Amino acid sequence: MNYSLVPEHYKEKDPRSLLYHFPSIPVVKFAKITQKFYFFKQLEIAQDIANRMGYILLPSVCMHWERVKQFADRRIKIGRNSFFMMKLEELTETENRKLQEYLEEIREYGKTK
Repeated sequence: MNYSLVPEHYKEKDPRSLLYHFPSIPVVKFAKITQKFYFFKQLEIAQDIANRMGYILLPSVCMHWERVKQFADRRIKIGRNSFFMMKLEELTETENRKLQEYLEEIREYGKTK
């Protein structure tokens, strides 16, 4: 099973060359596009490191607040979002279900954009 939190084709819309091709792009729009791109880039790096250590990244929205406190030493913050390095065996049934729903949303996001 693929537990990637990063949409597959986020790199296809790399905003770094936008200013060159469209110098009159609105600043706020460019900032939002760039912020989203770099969020996924940082998340991809964090995910790669966690996978090399034998963990998967679990978004904090998939966890109960008591479990978040329990695994505070494994937290990774990217922007305003927190992710936790967890082993698959450590996930509760609810966390596993919420993670599957989260991954489905990511896949749908990648298809529509």
